[in-house]
Amino acid sequence: MLHRLRARVKEFYAMFSWRKRLLLAFTQAKLHRLSLTQTQFIGITGSAGKTTTKELCNLILSGSYSVMTTPQSLNTPIIVAETMLATEKKHKFCIMELGAFKPGALDLPLRLFRPKIGVLTNIEKDHYRAFKGQGVDGIAVEKAKLIEALSKNGTAILNMDDPRVKAIGERCKARVIWVGKNPESTIRLCKVTSRWPEPLKLTVTYQGKLYEVPTHLYGTQLALSILSALGVAIAAGLSIEEAINKLVEAVPTAGRMQIVTGEDDVTFIRDDMKAPYWSLLAPFKFLKEADALRKIAVVGSISDFSGDSTMIYKRCARELREYADMVIFVGDNAHRALRARKDENDSTLQGFLTLKEASSFLQKTLRPGDLVLLKGSNKSDHLQRLILDRYKPIQCWQERCGLEHFCNHCSQLYRGDSTNEQTGNLVDKVEIPVSIPVKETGRMAPVIVGLGNPGKEFENTLHNIGYSVLDKLAVDYGGIWQNEEEGQTAWIILNGVSVVLFKSDAYMNKTGLRLKHYLARTGRLPEHCLLIYDDMDIEFGTIKFKPDGGDGGHLGLRSCLKSLRIYTLPRLRCGVRSPGNTAKAKEQVLAKFNKKELEQLPQILDQAVDMVIKTIPQLQPESLSELPAA
Repeated sequence: MLHRLRARVKEFYAMFSWRKRLLLAFTQAKLHRLSLTQTQFIGITGSAGKTTTKELCNLILSGSYSVMTTPQSLNTPIIVAETMLATEKKHKFCIMELGAFKPGALDLPLRLFRPKIGVLTNIEKDHYRAFKGQGVDGIAVEKAKLIEALSKNGTAILNMDDPRVKAIGERCKARVIWVGKNPESTIRLCKVTSRWPEPLKLTVTYQGKLYEVPTHLYGTQLALSILSALGVAIAAGLSIEEAINKLVEAVPTAGRMQIVTGEDDVTFIRDDMKAPYWSLLAPFKFLKEADALRKIAVVGSISDFSGDSTMIYKRCARELREYADMVIFVGDNAHRALRARKDENDSTLQGFLTLKEASSFLQKTLRPGDLVLLKGSNKSDHLQRLILDRYKPIQCWQERCGLEHFCNHCSQLYRGDSTNEQTGNLVDKVEIPVSIPVKETGRMAPVIVGLGNPGKEFENTLHNIGYSVLDKLAVDYGGIWQNEEEGQTAWIILNGVSVVLFKSDAYMNKTGLRLKHYLARTGRLPEHCLLIYDDMDIEFGTIKFKPDGGDGGHLGLRSCLKSLRIYTLPRLRCGVRSPGNTAKAKEQVLAKFNKKELEQLPQILDQAVDMVIKTIPQLQPESLSELPAA
């Protein structure tokens, strides 16, 4: 009974902390928004195609303007606030992907900004269970808020082929650019083809002219995203010719009809970001029409359906057999799909409880020329591991780890068996053979980590100079310290970039575990961190940047490197060695600043702040080598 009470208290505290953090982020973002007088905001929502549409818009607009976007597929209110904080005056456009995952989900983001351009792709049953009793009509009401937020001089980009979207557009007070197959569409889709191995190609009409739109994308279902991006380009003042020329550079978004071809000539189609029941037909139709020696479909968790799950999986298996030579179901519902087998010897329909079993089967079954479609929910299944394990045996086969990022960003993939761990950590990218590279845009807020010991007895000690630098940053830039599960954080803005300051609530030699948990919980990567700590190898008053390396005997740094399992952690080394001091290193660093050091400290902290500001833009892995190393 007591452990249940503790769990509820912890859950309540976590929810309270999250709401507090959200309120703080929105308050700061609202104030920052006032300075962005020249930035035009583009909002994108819909049941499908949001991320691809956003990436295409970014590709087109960034050819002529400076653009900021929400990162990856993230579209929650806190991400919108964080993106707002990262937007600078130089950005002509800020593209916000908005998730309408429950009633009221768009209210906070739309209080933060008023869109100049709004895109609504389609309205289907995604998240319909969150709209209790309202069904798809409730989803439509929520998504319509984006279009209703447009001013009279704004522009809505709407799918004319979707009856619910069309109804919203007919009530819209702003200018509307209709897209779709409907003959009355502003940008009309006349023809679309995508038969593997040929990529997606569109023929569209605009203002009486016919245009060919070649791409390097796959799947006719992506045509709507292309049409929407063309509409955004026109609304932003570009010509349709300029937009079409930029679209040739587009590459598939990760996990959305993304092509991965290995040296063994086995090609995977990754459509494993999510798998609502209503969306299954399009990728499987693509598989059926593909020109390949053998076609195999792997299906994980199916979502957003009504009715009995046994009937749904059985029906799905029966229908999908018509589209592929072999269909493989993986996960807790695989046994339900197997009820569609014709008899016990039916080998064209397979089912496996675990992904590891499915991977072993595929290792023995796949052969050159096979085309394999992966369709599932990344959050539940992590089907990407079937590809990664094929090229290099992986160690992590954990089910439902809770992380939403793709597995090639996870430190547990090749580094020891993590089946007993509750959470993974997001770090290095794992290189795999990919025929078309994945282009990632957007960025999360960098995390500045100050190493030190909590408690008043350690205040103003040399060992806590990392804390001192963070306190200086918080004071100078208006950061307010907030309690987190792992310690304290404060949000500040440095030269228009949103930055998180992080102090662990554990002692120095346990900092790594706290930092690991914080990064995993918030979806950030270690290479976006900057560590600040004391260094006995450098004289007091000297500060040096170092992009990577070992711990040099520093227990706090050792804890971080060990927990995150990465040595490419950028860091600022603050010298604390006092010439002539013969005391042991431990005694020196735990001592308080002497009178002379206290006099020099303000100047040293100012120097450290300046170095942090200079380092922030470089907190990307490919840029670290450009900084002068110590």
